[in-house]
Amino acid sequence: MFQPKTQTKLSQIAPAGKEKIVLAQLSLAVAFIMLAFSSCSTANSYRQLANSKITTVQLNNGDALVAEVKPGNYRTPESITEFTKKWYTLMLGWSGEETAVKLDGKLTVPANSYAAAQMMDTSLQKVFLSEFSQLVPSGVFTRDNQIKSSARVRYVSEPVPINENTWSINVVADWILFDLATNTEIKTVTFNKVLTIKAAAIPPKPFTEKTNSLQQLIESIRAYGLEIINLEEFEA
Repeated sequence: MFQPKTQTKLSQIAPAGKEKIVLAQLSLAVAFIMLAFSSCSTANSYRQLANSKITTVQLNNGDALVAEVKPGNYRTPESITEFTKKWYTLMLGWSGEETAVKLDGKLTVPANSYAAAQMMDTSLQKVFLSEFSQLVPSGVFTRDNQIKSSARVRYVSEPVPINENTWSINVVADWILFDLATNTEIKTVTFNKVLTIKAAAIPPKPFTEKTNSLQQLIESIRAYGLEIINLEEFEA
């Protein structure tokens, strides 16, 4: 007599039990999927970290910095821009009793301009200095010189990559000659240029510290690891 009732109860309980089992299985499946996704994300993060070549660099004072490894010919846009401005400042910036540097016993240029020329490819350097020396007033090398020369840089574009180790950058600037004796601007020359700049080998620091100021300046310039390989007029 009680058997039908027992069957009825089992038939009523079984679906609920099955639903719980199904829900449990779904929960496990979802948890497994989430775990798998998390593992993939973690693996991908590690893969990206490995591909970015992150390393740790320890400074002389013991501090450790996280750095990204780059190819030897990599240069930041900021360093290229700073290098460009430095070239203008040195090439056109001199005053007072300027130190003269003779080239091949014929051409004479200010020491700062000579240092700036070291930022250029050797073949370009010779051609440029030959033309530039003709523009330098001869009076700047006299003891009573009162001419001050400076660059007024008005615009510097972002460096545009030409290939992996060469960039092009446009500059709008003026070359200003100022008479300190009369406190007047005596000449302004438009000096707009398109510079093609290439990554160069960074020379090792010299073992001796016994160098003059001009040599030290040239060494600091070469530490940029850049050189100008072409100069063209820029139509602003």
